[in-house]
Amino acid sequence: MATSASGLLTLLFLIFIGPLIYVGRYFLRKRQDTPESKVSKDGREVLETREYMFALIGYAIGIGNVWRFPYVISQNGGTAALVAYIICAVLVSVPLFLYEMIVGQYIGLSTIPTYNKIRPRWLSFGFAQAFMLFLVQSYFSMIIAYTLPYIAASCQDPLPWLDNSEDYWKKTVLNKFDDLDNKPAGLGPIQPKLALSLFIVCCITYVSIAFGKKVLAQVTYVTVTMPVVLIIIFVIRTAFLPGAGDGIQFYIGKFEGKELLSLKVWATALSQILFSLSPGFGTAITYSSFAKPKEDVFKICMIVAVANSVFSIIGGFGIFAMVGNMAFKDGVSVAEKAKAGGPGLAFIVIAEAMDSFGVFKNFMAVLFFVMLLTLGLDSAFAWTETLVSIMDDTMVMKGYKRLPAWKSSLIVSTALFLVGLVYTTRMGNEVLDVVDHYVGILFLLVICFIESIIFNIDFGWERFEKALQSATRGLVGLPEGRSLFPKYLCRLDFHFTVPVMTFGLALYTFVNDLQTPYGGYPSGLLAFGWTLLALFFATMFVTMWKTEPSQLPPIEEDEKFKIEEEITA
Repeated sequence: MATSASGLLTLLFLIFIGPLIYVGRYFLRKRQDTPESKVSKDGREVLETREYMFALIGYAIGIGNVWRFPYVISQNGGTAALVAYIICAVLVSVPLFLYEMIVGQYIGLSTIPTYNKIRPRWLSFGFAQAFMLFLVQSYFSMIIAYTLPYIAASCQDPLPWLDNSEDYWKKTVLNKFDDLDNKPAGLGPIQPKLALSLFIVCCITYVSIAFGKKVLAQVTYVTVTMPVVLIIIFVIRTAFLPGAGDGIQFYIGKFEGKELLSLKVWATALSQILFSLSPGFGTAITYSSFAKPKEDVFKICMIVAVANSVFSIIGGFGIFAMVGNMAFKDGVSVAEKAKAGGPGLAFIVIAEAMDSFGVFKNFMAVLFFVMLLTLGLDSAFAWTETLVSIMDDTMVMKGYKRLPAWKSSLIVSTALFLVGLVYTTRMGNEVLDVVDHYVGILFLLVICFIESIIFNIDFGWERFEKALQSATRGLVGLPEGRSLFPKYLCRLDFHFTVPVMTFGLALYTFVNDLQTPYGGYPSGLLAFGWTLLALFFATMFVTMWKTEPSQLPPIEEDEKFKIEEEITA
């Protein structure tokens, strides 16, 4: 099998363009005498507005925006599903994300110390959330790592998966067991190719976060900008494929209004925006704790939310243009080709469609899989940085000295790699799917529900309002500060829609799992998933019996609010 010159040159260009941009920005900053990282009184770094915004955009826009969102919309009524998605964003996901940002900026700590300060009984909730994030990041690193064998194979001519893309994914990349009920005991041996890919992803993540937030910010500029450029190229090129119009019509050119009467459609739309914007993991709280005291988190939140959804919608045009082209070539309906979502859509359907680009197939294959890699890395950076910050702040809370960034990053990255090795076994993909379902979906919904209760009971609406107002008072165009707007809608989602809809979706998922065993997996594997869920539940309730009052000052005695009142008096 020969090496493709176009694929190799494209890959080399994409590899070196990032460091070149970084070096260029470095010398530009030196010429402009840009100051080094600001540090707060407690020794924590402070993010500038652009750094803060790019970090959250990179966190929100991930792989799911490309391989899950288009599938969800197309399979649930097209534009009707998009309407449900937007309503769920306005009523649940964006508000919860915003409230996390306000809490993080106001308290100035990562999650575990934050919940402890809100009220000590929520300390174990913070630990449960951190453990959940660690486990999710351990398998998310593996999902990102799946792109590396495809990037390498994209430099071969002909593309090695074109004969049978499904076999290539299941047998060459994953080396899955043919039958889970009739296999040797255990998970099977570690696959060296997958273990190496996971190691590379963990190394990239470590190098990006180990040297402080200024270095991470420079890396994030590249890893956020590159997918945007690549998706634009991808969408424009796929639009000219034969049958592209039929694919786009199937994706978003229909409005099946009756689907809005289906509970399943609303549950799917809510789950998509929750898992895309990703409140509940603690990253919005942690990143906002590094924001400037005078930062307009409301504006940043709106920018992040809009960027996340726009990227998803635009990416769907490219994905379904390719699906439409495949249907055109095979003489079948688009619906028949669009049966897979998630990894199946990316690594089987779209991989197979690369042959449609003719002499440019290697170029487009490299472009697509590098785009998936960079989309995943941004989220990985954010989650790993969150874990490092949680570890550092928790050590300080317990009276220990904060570790140097490179040490704490090394500890977290090494632990993630070692746990992630489970997913490199022959049965690793099935284990990943089960852990994702029971921890990354079901328990996350519980976390979002409980978090909204914490905000209602022990933080309170008035403190939210005053925290945002005091942080924005005196900013350009905001002499009196910003209020939560529109107020009636914010009160509705704060007190009602966020807790009710997250609880409802958790209950809906739980009941479905009891009625229909998830994924048709063997009972032992499902028992493992239920056991993990039970352990996380048990962790969450460890300190809820505590009766100590909140460590936050009464609103009328809060110095942050007093100072602002004196200034404006």
